Amino acid sequence: MDPSHTPTPEVKTRKPFSGMRVLLAIAIGSAVGGCVAYFLSVLIANTPAEINPSRARLFFVMIISSGGLAGFSIESMRQLQEETTDEAYRRYNPRRGRRG
Repeated sequence: MDPSHTPTPEVKTRKPFSGMRVLLAIAIGSAVGGCVAYFLSVLIANTPAEINPSRARLFFVMIISSGGLAGFSIESMRQLQEETTDEAYRRYNPRRGRRG
């Protein structure tokens, strides 16, 4: 070993995990889910189908909450992959995302 070589730290502390970014992603995902729920409510209102209002309300809440959950999971995974020390997440892999 070279005595002048200083070892690099194993953990890179560039940016800590940001909870505010995750909350912002939840808000954006919920807003997108709200837009989709509004579109579906207009679509359902202009059809001859009879839907129980409480079931429709639960359906719209489910759509909005799934948008928020999607935003939460995407931003959390993005930050966790950015902070990882494993080089497998950082190297370019030409086969990533392909099947077969």
